[in-house]
Amino acid sequence: MINEDLKPLLEENKELLQNLDKRLKKIEKRFVWGTILGLLKFLIIFTPLIIGAIYFTPILKDYVKIFEPAYKTWISQLNFIPGNENVNTKGQNEAILESFCDPESRELMVKQFCK
Repeated sequence: MINEDLKPLLEENKELLQNLDKRLKKIEKRFVWGTILGLLKFLIIFTPLIIGAIYFTPILKDYVKIFEPAYKTWISQLNFIPGNENVNTKGQNEAILESFCDPESRELMVKQFCK
């Protein structure tokens, strides 16, 4: 008697478990593909950035070296107290222009801009 009552319930549970197993396999496949595609997206985004940083570092070093005297002069001239009207902008401009008179800077500028 008990066996006959449990048989339909066992069949129903078996079908439900098979259905759940199929759905779980689909979900696992989606997780695997999501992980793979996420890694590919990461590589597609960051690989060009890393290669660009490696490739452009020597080029950017030359540009920084060219304008370094101007940067130093400009930064030193900007170190003033706000509201102080004694800042000489004409003197700043002359100091920046004089920083380009460095022969090494001129040579680097010619190499970079006159290719």
